[in-house]
Amino acid sequence: MVITSYIIPILLILIISTILIVTGLKKQPGIGILLAILIIGITIWIRDDNFSNLGLSPPQDWVRTILWGLIFGILIQLAAVAFIEPLSERITKTVHDHDVLKNVKGNWKAFLQWMVVVWIFVVFLEEGIYRGFLMTEVSTLLGKGIWGLAANIIFTSVVFGLSHGYQNRCGIISTGFVGILLGCIFVWSDFNLWLVIFTHGFIDTVGIGLIAINGDKYIRQKVWKAE
Repeated sequence: MVITSYIIPILLILIISTILIVTGLKKQPGIGILLAILIIGITIWIRDDNFSNLGLSPPQDWVRTILWGLIFGILIQLAAVAFIEPLSERITKTVHDHDVLKNVKGNWKAFLQWMVVVWIFVVFLEEGIYRGFLMTEVSTLLGKGIWGLAANIIFTSVVFGLSHGYQNRCGIISTGFVGILLGCIFVWSDFNLWLVIFTHGFIDTVGIGLIAINGDKYIRQKVWKAE
């Protein structure tokens, strides 16, 4: 019984992680997300569990949670545009593939459409999978001691980065680093998912907004003007 209690979480972690990584590298991340959600849903049903165990219990203070999410989201995205992404491009000698967002430049209608996708689908599904499910499952195996949490954050962030392989090698590194920050926030919020959901949402909102107005290029030029 004890062995089974460890084997099942390990298998779930490995299967879902492999699906996400393979589909991400093959530039079919949507398929990976759908398959992961299907497996997680079946798992919750079999366990007779509920989604609150993924960290979806209401926070004590919604306003405070949203404000912290806004602050974290802005800071992380600005850091990503100014430092994380440029450095990852220099390390890998590749350029971020943002072709999926090319129609948003100067197009406020496309921007609003992306906001609907981001806030209704992306942040809930991705955070529910990577932080809510994977990190929670890993914590059942490694515990919540400092070394267990460190290994948990690193592992899930590697999966998060590799599953964004469609953004090229530099996208894997930069997204993985952002995954580390989101994992730390998830731990800081005592495994409550709402803060990372809002943080992720504002990261994407600011990021897509900057691309729409070419603000990302402006920030890079200002920071790396010496080159």
